[in-house]
Amino acid sequence: MKSKRCRAGLVLLVLSSATANFAWAIDLARGQRIYNTHCSVCHGLNGVPVIQQAPSFATKERLMQPDMLLIQSVKMGKTLMPPFNGILKDDEILDALHYARMLR
Repeated sequence: MKSKRCRAGLVLLVLSSATANFAWAIDLARGQRIYNTHCSVCHGLNGVPVIQQAPSFATKERLMQPDMLLIQSVKMGKTLMPPFNGILKDDEILDALHYARMLR
């Protein structure tokens, strides 16, 4: 009896983990649209900054930081970058970050 409950719990854990990962699937096409709309004004369409203070995404400047830290920076704003909290959702920011990491 105890063994069956353990197996059922393990199956439930695996299934919930799989659906959680699915919810955070990256959409690079959406990331490109969001990046082009909200980020390229300062960071450039190809990741080469248009303004001096913006990090260069073409050289991966600052993009190696953990996703959650970068999401918070985008939501709260940083130096000249305005806050995007209430404008972009976490998953939209994450899509744009993954797209930015692909720029050269």
